[in-house]
Amino acid sequence: MEFRFLVYLLTIILILLTRTSLAITFSTSSSSKLIHRFSDELKAFRVFKHGEKVISDSSSSSWPKRKSVEYYELLVNSDLQRQKMKLGAQYKFLFPSKGSKTMSFGNDFGWLHYTWVDIGTPNVSFLVALDTGSDLLWLPCNCIQCAPLSASYYSSLDRDLTEYSPSVSSTSKHLSCSHEFCELGPNCKSPKQPCPYIANYFSENTSSSGFLVEDTLHLATTDDHANKSLVHAPIVIGCGRKQTGGYLDGIAPNGLIGLGLGDVSVPSVLAKAGLMHNSFSLCFNEDDSGRIFFGDQGAATQQSTPFLPLNEIQYATYLH
Repeated sequence: MEFRFLVYLLTIILILLTRTSLAITFSTSSSSKLIHRFSDELKAFRVFKHGEKVISDSSSSSWPKRKSVEYYELLVNSDLQRQKMKLGAQYKFLFPSKGSKTMSFGNDFGWLHYTWVDIGTPNVSFLVALDTGSDLLWLPCNCIQCAPLSASYYSSLDRDLTEYSPSVSSTSKHLSCSHEFCELGPNCKSPKQPCPYIANYFSENTSSSGFLVEDTLHLATTDDHANKSLVHAPIVIGCGRKQTGGYLDGIAPNGLIGLGLGDVSVPSVLAKAGLMHNSFSLCFNEDDSGRIFFGDQGAATQQSTPFLPLNEIQYATYLH
């Protein structure tokens, strides 16, 4: 019994020594927070097995006597459980590195709302339309048929727009036909070839097509003291080689960012990576300017309403 006690005591000492470095890592990172092993927060969520009996930490009676063998067993288990706990999203919210501002250019750009995003390495800026009714982020890329990008075509622009080129970005890589996001994968001749995509929209004969790539989206966040830091997140992009319909007539000439519920959308990808909560907010002023924030969950007191299925069909996009 004394030998067993000594083994557990040595184990705890090693854990405590290890925990010192963990504490440094946690305290210098904005992505996590320290949770004391005896805190009420930890007690409320931890459930562990003691022998064959499941013990909940909702009351102090579940804790073994201090300095007993059972007590040190609990400490070991507590430390393992703490490391496995999900500590939430890494950031409270994110926004494009160029700023959270959104804008509308009226009839010039189809009355949609737009924002500037930086993509690739080195980063290049794109003026993308914000669309809650679709999922994919696509950009004019290696164009066969795209809208004009010269500012001379648009009275609202003071600079030319840019075409995305995967070969110029050092962080760009093709998504293969075997990738989970490749919907047209079964039609490919080889699972290793670049994944093609076709995105059709509700507007008549309006589409974007090309192939899928992964590249870096440059975002930013601020801490409680308004200090800004940059976040570089890999996302899926449609290299839009051919656009049709409204996309040739002034609507989203520099690309479109889908904010829908699908797995390939920017909010979904960022949330799956643990960077933020799977949410976003769009707020507009009377002059059609606005703000966009990824991961924003709003005030705790705000009201909400669920999506309801129509004829037992669950909506796959937001309606607006």
